[in-house]
Amino acid sequence: MTQITDIIHHAGHWLEQQQDKESKGWGERRGSHVNVLNTAEAVIALIDSGVCHAGSGSIHGAVDFLLKHQTLTGPDAGSWPRELTTDEGETIDIPDLVRTTYVIQALIKAGKGIDEQPLRLALVWLLGRRNEASKGWGYARGKPDALIPTCFALTALLDAYDAYPGAYQSEILQSLQHLVDVYYNGDGDDVRGSFGAPGSLQGIHTIYAALVLQIARNNNLSRYLEQEKQAIEWLLRNPDEAIRLREEWVEIDQAGVGDGQTGGYGFMVMTDTLLMKLLLGSENIDDKKSALAHEAMHSLKDKIDDSTGAFYGPRLFSWATSKALSALAVLQKHAGAEYSDLPARIPESRAESGRWKTGPVIIGFVTLLSGLGFYLMVNEKFGLLEFSFFVVMMLAALLAYGTIGEKTFSELFGTVGGLLKKDDTKR
Repeated sequence: MTQITDIIHHAGHWLEQQQDKESKGWGERRGSHVNVLNTAEAVIALIDSGVCHAGSGSIHGAVDFLLKHQTLTGPDAGSWPRELTTDEGETIDIPDLVRTTYVIQALIKAGKGIDEQPLRLALVWLLGRRNEASKGWGYARGKPDALIPTCFALTALLDAYDAYPGAYQSEILQSLQHLVDVYYNGDGDDVRGSFGAPGSLQGIHTIYAALVLQIARNNNLSRYLEQEKQAIEWLLRNPDEAIRLREEWVEIDQAGVGDGQTGGYGFMVMTDTLLMKLLLGSENIDDKKSALAHEAMHSLKDKIDDSTGAFYGPRLFSWATSKALSALAVLQKHAGAEYSDLPARIPESRAESGRWKTGPVIIGFVTLLSGLGFYLMVNEKFGLLEFSFFVVMMLAALLAYGTIGEKTFSELFGTVGGLLKKDDTKR
């Protein structure tokens, strides 16, 4: 078993080595486009994990890089932008709430004061983007507030409060109240404890909201202990929704963007690391030892690249390694007594009845269809009717895989049986 301290050391050393020697920023991997978001994420991860301290050369260089890219004039002074290349090949900067909140956190961890101009401007901009009527945030100026940008903004303000007790306390309390009043689901057995509208993003929304409540509680600011507890309980009851990989669409300002283009982008969420931070940071020992916490740690362990010590994920290495380091830092701080290393996944015997996974069977079926289709095409037996049949069957199989995922057959039949029983009771 690999010790957590060793994993952090190797991953952190690898991440530090990926810093661009000239700009002192980070891209998704060495040699890729250096950008504000990856740099802020790397700074947060290296400091949280203890691999680098605020006064190190790597952090100093990264801070200089971030400050060089802050918008200093105009209505968006204080923000950090996302670079976008237009259809005409022109590069424009679009103010981005996500980048700005991450950079605020990185600069605070790097020792910048909230009364210093860069952070003072950034926090003024962030609060200026808050919807004064609701006390929540949207991704884009003039858009209705939404759960995730509200959580991002609150996390940045809570970091400022943690570093400077008392800072922004009234604003934080107002927006925490909004988060719970608008997005918390308190009625109905199926949704009680969750946050956000039912659907594919409900698990991610619940994790983010619960993390914000947890951070606020750790700063003695949360009056929502029951909502935090019930959010974790909902996640434990719905592990598939909790750990499934998701992407949220970030709709940012459209000023300067031509017709047919969007300044938006997909924000990918590494759910196993978020669940580790939430469950291992919980005060409840049962949350730390839950099956979902174990599954999150197993998932993260599966992402270790043995040759470098880095982590890989749906995005490239630097992004995934930064997320992993921040989660491992929480594990080490709050659950070190329970886990001195990442637990090994118990090998699953497919000889056991009902333990075959549905995912590989579906993928095998698609592969067989592809091979058969190729054979028929080569032998000129692939007419319009056959082509239509193969397209429909392959699409159906892929849709089934997207819905069922990696459930075992016993889990799948159990779910179907539960639905049939529920339907019987309704009748």
